[in-house]
Amino acid sequence: MPNMLDYLKWRGDLTFDASPFNEVDNIILSMLSFVDYSVVIPEPFLPIPVPMPVRLDRCYDEIKQKFPNGLDFGQIIPEKTNDLFAAAAKSVRFRDVYVSGYKYIFDETEFVQFAAVTFVLPDDTIFISFRGTDDSLVGWREDFNISFSHPVRSQLLAAEYVDETASVYRGNIRLGGHSKGGNLALYAAAFAKPENGDRIIAAYSNDGPGFVSEIKNSPEFKRTEERMLTITPQSSVIGMLLERGDRCEIVESNLKNGLMQHNPFSWEVMGKEFIHLPCLSPRGKRHDEVFREWLGKLNAEKRKEFTEILFGVLGSTGAKTVSDLSVDHLPKLMTAIRAFSELDREEKEVMSEFVRGLFDAMKKQGTAE
Repeated sequence: MPNMLDYLKWRGDLTFDASPFNEVDNIILSMLSFVDYSVVIPEPFLPIPVPMPVRLDRCYDEIKQKFPNGLDFGQIIPEKTNDLFAAAAKSVRFRDVYVSGYKYIFDETEFVQFAAVTFVLPDDTIFISFRGTDDSLVGWREDFNISFSHPVRSQLLAAEYVDETASVYRGNIRLGGHSKGGNLALYAAAFAKPENGDRIIAAYSNDGPGFVSEIKNSPEFKRTEERMLTITPQSSVIGMLLERGDRCEIVESNLKNGLMQHNPFSWEVMGKEFIHLPCLSPRGKRHDEVFREWLGKLNAEKRKEFTEILFGVLGSTGAKTVSDLSVDHLPKLMTAIRAFSELDREEKEVMSEFVRGLFDAMKKQGTAE
């Protein structure tokens, strides 16, 4: 079925003047945050003078010259991201987009995996793209930390990045990201400085996890919520975690496995939109209900305890990335989940399904039949 790559074939010859920015453009730019621009884009923005931005087509040519076989995204990020980078850079629509302000921070001791990049669009707006969870276990640990700690370091960095970018570029701002990057986009929209937040016209969370109630119910979040949009597939797992914003659109994925639907190359496109559905599938509703019940009855300390148990087991394997894990480690993880007494039978079943799905994604990621 058609996806964002097909969209570039169909509509890649249309400029932003001919066809304004849309939700599919959002996911394309969100996924392009997974590209390592460090060999092309100077960082950071400040101090003055600000480094000159680089056109997307030139970024692609230089990165392709250094990595002729494409970038290695690991097991979690779809391999088709290389194809997306190539197609966008060669398209009339995106080749004149300028890339600037690439920032990357990785800290194993504080569990920080953060990256952001700014795209300067021909319509005189900017799109700030936050990278989602990568192949590193540090990144996955930070995702779990979001369930009991607020704010996590990457959320603070995201808001700081928006303020830094707004001091360099004028005009309206869009934010977006896939997975954790979507969470960062919404957080930054709410907690950037008010004078910068007022310039944000849209913030997209593409199947990103939600927020603890303290953030979701804060005055800052409420003030910005009407400009936030969460996009999630019909049997979402990641997007069902924690509390979402009020505006949520369900889109159709051509994959059956809920965790595999996190792959945005499986999201079906028609024209300049995703194919939208009226509601979650029965499986998606079950994920939503179980995760809400589980997280609702566990206080922050218990969520922290579960995270430490789970990642303690992962750490004992010596693995640094999801790619380092093997099916031989699966029984230890299952035992850890079943031993956590705060989970009832159905919740243990759903969490076990989540971990099994992660291992399944390790083997199948990069394909979206």
